[in-house]
This record gives sequence, C-alpha cells and structure tokens, in this order.
Amino acid sequence: MEELAVLQQKYGFSEAASSYSEDESESIPGNEGMIPLKALLDPGGCTAYLDGLAARLGTDSRPIAASMFAKRYAAIAVMPYFHALTCYDKALELTFESMRLRSGKHWLDGITFDLPLRAVPCTERREAWRSHAAESLIRHHLSSLWQSLSSCSGLPMAIIWENTAVRIYSLYEKKLRNSGEVSAARIEEDFRFLLHELPAEAFMQRRQPFARFYGDGAPPEEARNHGSGGTRTRLTCCLYYRVSKGDEYCDACPKHAR
Repeated sequence: MEELAVLQQKYGFSEAASSYSEDESESIPGNEGMIPLKALLDPGGCTAYLDGLAARLGTDSRPIAASMFAKRYAAIAVMPYFHALTCYDKALELTFESMRLRSGKHWLDGITFDLPLRAVPCTERREAWRSHAAESLIRHHLSSLWQSLSSCSGLPMAIIWENTAVRIYSLYEKKLRNSGEVSAARIEEDFRFLLHELPAEAFMQRRQPFARFYGDGAPPEEARNHGSGGTRTRLTCCLYYRVSKGDEYCDACPKHAR
C-alpha cells in the first residue's frame, strides 16, 4: 500500500526478513541486531537494554539512556502513528508482540515488524474513531512502556512524557504542514484534539502531558512562541547535553535558557 510505503520511508519501518533466527533476535547484550520490544516490559530485559544502550552512548547512566530511548522511540513509533491517523484516517497496529527494535550503524535505526504492518481504517464517525485510536495507543502501549522505562531507570515520568510531547508538537506544527498530504484545517483540528480532549487518565497522569508541556491552556499562538527566538523552552531537561559532543544543549533546553 502506497501510504505504508510513505511511512516506511519517512520513519524507518521494515518487515522482518525470513532469514533471521529467533535466537539472534532475542539477544540483548550490546543491543545489536533486533530486540523484541516486549522485552522492555520485563524489568530484567529493560534494565539490560538500558545498560547496553548507555554503553553505546558513552555513559553509565540508566536515566540518560532511558531519556534518549524515549525521544527516539517517539520519533519512530509515535510520530508515524499520528501521521497515519491525521493524513490517512488509519490506525497502525503497533503491538508489543510484533515489534522489534532494530539497531545497526546507529543505536536505534528503526522498527521491524514480524508480521505485515496493518493499518485499520476509520469506519465510523471520525471524532469517535479518532478518540478511540489515540487513547488506545496511549493507554495500552505508551503508558505501559514508559512506566517500565521509568521504573527501571529512575527517570521521572515528566521527562519521558515531555520527550513524547515535543515529537507531537513537531509533527503537527512542522512535518505535516510541510508534507502537503492533508489540509491545514485537519492538522489544526487533530492537534487541538490531542492537546485539549484526551483525558489525563489515559496517560496514567494527574495532568494531561500534551497540554501541560504545551502551555497548559495558553492560546496556541502564544504557546508556540513563548520561548526565545520562537523556540518553545521545555519544562524539563532531556539530559541530551550529558552525551552530546562538547556538552551541547538542545535549543529548547531549560538549562540552556537559564
């Protein structure tokens, strides 16, 4: 399907080759090859993965490794999910059992699926379908994965959720607007839904993270430009400066702003 081909090209999806062995795919030490995503739901598997990732990043800090992983996973899994939701009216089937983390030249190149990636189309009133699709990913996928990541690393959930939120903001404020695949009105409509209509309970949080880190009720135009130079300053530090070359800060880093 052409739409899936677009997502594969933009976000690094691939389907498993029949040549790899199950034994090879289950290996975690060093994090080379393909690792089942479901392994990160197990404390032992998640801890081992974070330790291997930390070593590849040049640190011994699990919190740093967890933060870098959350940022990367949001880019290669969360962004394409909402890309398909907004542009194609389809919900990708992202299941722990079918997904593998693919490492190679980089520490996380993308996601490989054991089965052909399926996208379930909207077959009902769009508002109800959109709500169900968005809550399903957040409640049954992200919340579980992020909780395991936080528990095994000690990284605060606030950092993990802001790492996710900034990818959502980038998708709707930049990537989709520049893609030409969907109208500006649809982009704005879905973005407002994600900011203001998703319940905090779906995130297992007291405050809805997407709204909280965007400005918590501030008008979109104000929230989009409340940072210096038009860059939204984060509320939390993602710790990137700890593994960057030359201790570089992100443009949106609150430490850098101070």
